[in-house]
Amino acid sequence: MREWLINRLQIPQRTLLNRKIPKKAFFTQADLSTTEKEMFTSQIEGIFLLSVMNQQSMNIPIYQDDEFNYAEVVWIYVELRTDKNINKIISAFHKSIPNPVVLIMSSSEGQILLSTSHKRLNKNDKTKVVVEQPTITDWFKAKEEETVYSNLLNSLVVSNLSFENLYSIYEDIQQWIKCEEVIRLVGKIPTRKDKREEVINTLNKVQKHCKDVGQLQLEQKGQVDFGVKMDLHMKIKRQEQQINLRLQQIRELC
Repeated sequence: MREWLINRLQIPQRTLLNRKIPKKAFFTQADLSTTEKEMFTSQIEGIFLLSVMNQQSMNIPIYQDDEFNYAEVVWIYVELRTDKNINKIISAFHKSIPNPVVLIMSSSEGQILLSTSHKRLNKNDKTKVVVEQPTITDWFKAKEEETVYSNLLNSLVVSNLSFENLYSIYEDIQQWIKCEEVIRLVGKIPTRKDKREEVINTLNKVQKHCKDVGQLQLEQKGQVDFGVKMDLHMKIKRQEQQINLRLQQIRELC
């Protein structure tokens, strides 16, 4: 799978390292908890440094401002024994590497998932970073052709990404990974980059409506007054109508 993905995403040869990293390297470099170390030891089969994209290897300018300092984009490939505690493992990887990471997790069943997480400079200590909430796809079978996930991989082919600077290439990857949730909702993904931002903005509205529905359902569950319960029921229905409306807008954009 690892070699197949390198070829599928057309990762440039001059950026390739494709070498195994000892798990102990993460223990010494990162402030991992005892639980995180145990997860690395028991649940990970192997960790590989696939690629390092920087100014030298890609001829892309570094990006630096008050919030970000992106001098490298690192691609990490992880072979898992089990997908137990997968979100905690993903968070531990992003936390352990100061550079922005494109993380590819591979399951024993031949599926993969992708994850990214922007890293902002710590305002109190510019030598440290603050890790944003990771963006994570669902598991999918990468080798299945003529599927929506095949379209996602087409968008992630390196030559199709933004080469303005190292921040833009990473942001491009993250935006496509965010679009994976659209696949789960409507079975499609935007094929044009100029439609992607509108799709993601609409997706954010769907997520807010879904959150509101969940909060209203909790209120309804604890309510004994029939009139109040009916009022909450109608509010839930209105939120669900908005969800369906937004999903239709996403279908039309894809």
